[in-house]
Amino acid sequence: MTKAAQERAKRRSFTWKLDKVSSFAEAEAQTRAYWHAATPAERLNGLETLREQLYGQDQASRRLQRFLELVPQP
Repeated sequence: MTKAAQERAKRRSFTWKLDKVSSFAEAEAQTRAYWHAATPAERLNGLETLREQLYGQDQASRRLQRFLELVPQP
């Protein structure tokens, strides 16, 4: 593991919280309670983290592709 990766892991270990649950329903309830208690800024940060994981960092500045289609009039 590189030094940078070790530093990221160390920072994450201070912010991550692990809980034991006995069922999926209990895990879902804890997840909902966490996000309901989060501030709007925390929710946006979580959403941005998920977006980066799915699309990558370079996708944020990309725009939607525009196209033109000519349709003949009757």
